[in-house]
Amino acid sequence: MSMMKTICTALTALTLLIPLSPDAIAETNGPTTEQKNEWYQQYEIVIESVNQSNPDGELELAPIYSFQDEDWRPVEEFRKIAKKRSTFKIALTSNEKQAVKEESASDINVRPDITTVYSQSAGRHLCSETVSVTSESRTKGTWVQKGYTATRIDANQTYEISLGGYYTKDGIVTGHIPTIEFHCGRNGEIS
Repeated sequence: MSMMKTICTALTALTLLIPLSPDAIAETNGPTTEQKNEWYQQYEIVIESVNQSNPDGELELAPIYSFQDEDWRPVEEFRKIAKKRSTFKIALTSNEKQAVKEESASDINVRPDITTVYSQSAGRHLCSETVSVTSESRTKGTWVQKGYTATRIDANQTYEISLGGYYTKDGIVTGHIPTIEFHCGRNGEIS
């Protein structure tokens, strides 16, 4: 039994010493490192071409190191995705509000923290000057909020909130500044 154990231990040690190249591993899981580098260079050309044909698109290619395995695809498939993303919109929603979502849009959930104050002269609650806003993607993709602007309108009964941020999906980054409104009810409820 000890001879068999010695042989098994030696074989296990030997298999651990055989190095696997990154390309050998990648071949079983997707494109090789060399192919990824080639595709990335071609993706840059695709993004430039799509931006030239649609100046409002303003697509950016995510850094190569941030690509996920599912982001790598043949160049023609990437071109189709990039063309679709050039008309992409962000639909803002909250727990209370469901925005009308366009076909090629992504849901961003907005969570405002709005304070209200009772106004004797108006005889109702109004939005105070205190507000903070956070947001996150409800769909596949990554949303990074970079800032927001909150403006009181309708005699301080409504907050109009514009979010600034970047949405990344399929290796493509787009900047957005969508807007949503939150209303202060007579008794201070926010909807």
